[in-house]
Amino acid sequence: MMPGTVVERRTEEVKSPVVVPVVVADLTGSERTVALYASDMPTRRSYGTKDQVREWIVQGAERLGAEELRRRAEFHNGHFMLAVGGMATADVQARHEERFPDGRRLGIAELATATSKCFDGMSKAAIVRNAAARVDGECACGGTGLITFTEDWDPGASYSLHCMVHRAAVAGADV
Repeated sequence: MMPGTVVERRTEEVKSPVVVPVVVADLTGSERTVALYASDMPTRRSYGTKDQVREWIVQGAERLGAEELRRRAEFHNGHFMLAVGGMATADVQARHEERFPDGRRLGIAELATATSKCFDGMSKAAIVRNAAARVDGECACGGTGLITFTEDWDPGASYSLHCMVHRAAVAGADV
């Protein structure tokens, strides 16, 4: 025994965490994007072969762990849903940029994800989760599911749109 080594005898059963291998087809689009962003994927114009992309997705997913990967992916997807309609608040945008500070890298990861979805497909479980989204910050709908717009020039000309993230909050919304 080496000097200074403390040896304890354990009497309780020790269980090591079960490592589940990452299957790319079992990941949603946003999960793949987040995994690629977290991986060693180089940030360059050409993102590599489909086999390299698979390896980077697995590496990033393992690096983050399943729980953190899904959490970040839901925020990524929530931001996308709001931003595509111009409804991301400054708070949501700031948190997105904090989470993904390198916009170029994120764009490359999104392109590589598109390629991955073409070649690797998506399992039924991943398809079901693919629309999962959360907002990190104050959503423009305030969690109600409706975003109301008013025109300064005509207060009577207001209208509401369903929030893509919180639309289920609207009773009977089949959107």
